[in-house]
Amino acid sequence: MNPIRESDLMMTRRQLFGRAALGLGTAALANVLGPDLLAKGQAPGTHFAPKAKRVIYLFMSGGPSHHDLWDYKPKMREMFGKDLPEHVRDGQRITGMTSRQKTLPVCPSKYTFTKHEN
Repeated sequence: MNPIRESDLMMTRRQLFGRAALGLGTAALANVLGPDLLAKGQAPGTHFAPKAKRVIYLFMSGGPSHHDLWDYKPKMREMFGKDLPEHVRDGQRITGMTSRQKTLPVCPSKYTFTKHEN
């Protein structure tokens, strides 16, 4: 057997007591909390009735990373308040949240960005 692997498999006394304490602590916590949960037969629900009827989960694989979206866009200041150009939209609606909007104004970030070089 590989001696390096063999030393990895051996547990030190400190590791033994640490894992034993974690196991005993978990058992004690289950003993303290368990009777209340088991007596009712069911976990308590939320404080209010749920209202959501549907959930939309978006997983956008291959989208730009958040680092790429922080780059400085000088044209943003020029286009502030103007409608989004048609060539950007390509005749498509951007999202479902904009379906009743007449215009899609461009808004730059409220923060100022500067170039930092090494």
